[in-house]
Amino acid sequence: MFLKDMYFTNYKSKMDFNLLDYQTRMEEGYKILLYYKGPFDELILTKIGNYLRTKFSQTPKAGSKIFAIFIEMAQNISYYSAETDLFDDSVKTYGIGTIVVNELADSYKLISGNMVTHDIAQEIIEKCRAINTLDTEGLRNMKKEMRSLPRRDDHKGGNIGLIQMAIKSENPLDVETKAFDEVHAFLTISTTIDKKDL
Repeated sequence: MFLKDMYFTNYKSKMDFNLLDYQTRMEEGYKILLYYKGPFDELILTKIGNYLRTKFSQTPKAGSKIFAIFIEMAQNISYYSAETDLFDDSVKTYGIGTIVVNELADSYKLISGNMVTHDIAQEIIEKCRAINTLDTEGLRNMKKEMRSLPRRDDHKGGNIGLIQMAIKSENPLDVETKAFDEVHAFLTISTTIDKKDL
């Protein structure tokens, strides 16, 4: 789905996601269900949410998991992306990034990417490492502990988005970073939902 009817910014990313290159390098058997790059504001989330609900109306469990993970990825981008833009001439800024949902024969793969500072990238890498050591019960306990902690001033979310992604996907979180300059890195987070579990 290419969201042609949505608001698009004329902002040009310094690190463009090359869709043609992505498609040609993609493993055979991938099917792109959703590809979006731009600001993650309320209008975008509503439209994509409606699309996902329609797309998975015959497989609601798959749709519920994919939508939940998509929302967590979108919120991470909206909150922490180093690239931002104004929406509708308002004073509120929204993070810019990319989310892709692919379908394979045996699974769905969700990928998000956005620019962050090196400090945030390192913090997310460490969180993912800790998350990937836990089973479902351990993740739920970690989620409860994180909810009980006071929210830091530099954190806009509740610090549980990554944990929620792991719980919903029932798979590890893959995280990669690519240095962009002395301050920034491009962060990619991905996870897989196995169809056998749906």
